Amino acid sequence: MWKRTCLNFVTKKKWLMFEKRLSLESLDIHPEEIYRQMGYGKKAPDERTAAEVMRLLDCASQISIPRYCYMVMDGSLENEVLRMGECEFHVGSIIMRQLAGAKHFVVFVATAGKEFEEWRKRSDLLESFIADALGSVVAERCADKMEEDLQASIDKLGWKRTNRFSPGYCEWATAEQLQLVPLLGNPNPCGVWLTESALMLPVKSVSGIIGLGENVAYREYSCQLCQQTHCFRRR
Repeated sequence: MWKRTCLNFVTKKKWLMFEKRLSLESLDIHPEEIYRQMGYGKKAPDERTAAEVMRLLDCASQISIPRYCYMVMDGSLENEVLRMGECEFHVGSIIMRQLAGAKHFVVFVATAGKEFEEWRKRSDLLESFIADALGSVVAERCADKMEEDLQASIDKLGWKRTNRFSPGYCEWATAEQLQLVPLLGNPNPCGVWLTESALMLPVKSVSGIIGLGENVAYREYSCQLCQQTHCFRRR
């Protein structure tokens, strides 16, 4: 449930963190998404594997509590650097272009949850492989849901949003996650914490930023402009 109403951050001119718990069913995950994460592309796996995917998806729905939280903040962009509060983020040229025109910035964390993290540690090799792929899908779909809810709020203000961008992609160093996540005002937002090497725990979690304003736009991820061939967004 919401900890705050979505319009408070505008009417009171004071940035607050919002957190929401979700159910796995609300993420509307289809088996095909899991197959792609497992490396099958557009093909379907064999019957046994497909049956295991469905079984584990059903099991996960009984225990998983995906969560997201976000905060809207003031910030400024200059020379490929995003400044929010006392923090500077060297986001690089690609993200800089995508955020151009933003007047405010969303800092977010989305996670499959600690309950899923414990559950996904399977002893069986096939189960472990499927659970790992499922966790990646859950975290991303949770972030998608966050964007949908965010859009519903900013529509009332006449604002638009950019794509979401995470440390570790498009020239943005993963290490800067160490100063990004604490901006949410909680050392463990949504139960997520960071190791000294900027690894998120639970592992199936994502963090990042989104630009907001009247003069920004959501665009398809421009993979042809990026040199990182390992990116999960690459088509």
